[in-house]
Amino acid sequence: MQTNIIEISSDNRELTSCRGFLCIKSQGQTLGMVPLDSICAVMATGHAILFTQNLMASLCENGIPLIIIGANYNPVGIMTPLVGQTRQMAVQQIQINTSKPLAKQLWKTIVQEKIRNQSRTLDKYGCDNRIRNLASSVLSGDTNNVEGIAARMYFPALYGMDFLRIHTRGGINSFLNYGYAILRGAMARLVVGAGLNPSYGIQHHNQLNPMCLVDDLMEPYRPIIDGLVFQMFNGTDDPTRELTPSDKATLAQVLETEMPTRAGSSPLINIMQRDVWNFVNSLTEKKNKLDYENVIQN
Repeated sequence: MQTNIIEISSDNRELTSCRGFLCIKSQGQTLGMVPLDSICAVMATGHAILFTQNLMASLCENGIPLIIIGANYNPVGIMTPLVGQTRQMAVQQIQINTSKPLAKQLWKTIVQEKIRNQSRTLDKYGCDNRIRNLASSVLSGDTNNVEGIAARMYFPALYGMDFLRIHTRGGINSFLNYGYAILRGAMARLVVGAGLNPSYGIQHHNQLNPMCLVDDLMEPYRPIIDGLVFQMFNGTDDPTRELTPSDKATLAQVLETEMPTRAGSSPLINIMQRDVWNFVNSLTEKKNKLDYENVIQN
């Protein structure tokens, strides 16, 4: 499974495709080449970047999402392939016809695992954990909004009582935005590769968001980014510091992080892929088959 996240952070770059490679140029000079079959996603954070049509087509043909990053590393757009795999129409028809009760049960499981991973993250770093038992109170469809209740206690416990999770702010928020964008790009590729339509979410339904399902399925893994960002800021007296290239490289490596599973350790990207196929099986068999594992250890 590809894990390379390619970030184009410099301004005035031209990106094109040549013989199976992503080519990065400046003023006609080739600066670097990356095999397309090694790329998980491309993130554009620089300005005045030129994407040639042949590159856009090559990214789509290889199932590679292109993510456009705005201020404070918050994703503002994403391009995904029109066609995912040979069973796409059959899978998407099943997806469209998913019953509301099944969708609510799937969302309940996702929220429960997200909260459990948040709790494990707090325990791992010795933080005040008042959400330890909240997962058991999640109702079908999380109609009692336990996810929101947990978040209001979780982020201040992890980052300090003065911290507010606001996407447009810098510092820790920028680090979280960037890390979540890594997860989002990887999950987008997995979702499209499984033949699913990323726009049809089971909980997220924003008509302006083409990645509703991606945002649904990545929820349990956000705490992994949260914990990594906690480590990066732990011991620093400057919670407003900005991302450096070294910080970005650290966050980009999260997909390769070995996580414990019942069958032994496995890279996070492989665990995410397993979860996507469990989701597809849930829709196909009309039964909740999501089976998360304890991937955050104390």
